[in-house]
Amino acid sequence: MVENFGSTLNLILFLINLLGISYYGFLTVFSPNTIVTRYDLGEKALPIVRIIGTFIVPIVIIGIWILFRENGPQSCWIFFVNGFLLSFAQVILSWAQRLKFIDPDAKSDVADEVIGHLFLFISIYLIYNMSDIIYM
Repeated sequence: MVENFGSTLNLILFLINLLGISYYGFLTVFSPNTIVTRYDLGEKALPIVRIIGTFIVPIVIIGIWILFRENGPQSCWIFFVNGFLLSFAQVILSWAQRLKFIDPDAKSDVADEVIGHLFLFISIYLIYNMSDIIYM
């Protein structure tokens, strides 16, 4: 498994990324009240939070499939680019909110911003470090 990812660090970062996505997928599908309460969204937001979960769960399933497939992440560049684009959009939106460009009254969480930046850097590192594998 490690040889498919090129190094142990690549595999560990992939697992951290997959666990983080799995956590948010679990929250959005099975415990949306946690998100609704944390961000003061109101009870009417529960269906929307669950719908967002329907976009996250397939990403988790594909990540698990990549982890256990024979060739690992070989030729799975779109999975890594998708992760980068999602993290990049989250970081841009958090900065826009912090700088009051959008939703100046919205509740923000510094931990979410740090996690967004962390996932962005992990995505960049994995794409750069595994480019010979994922673009094969």
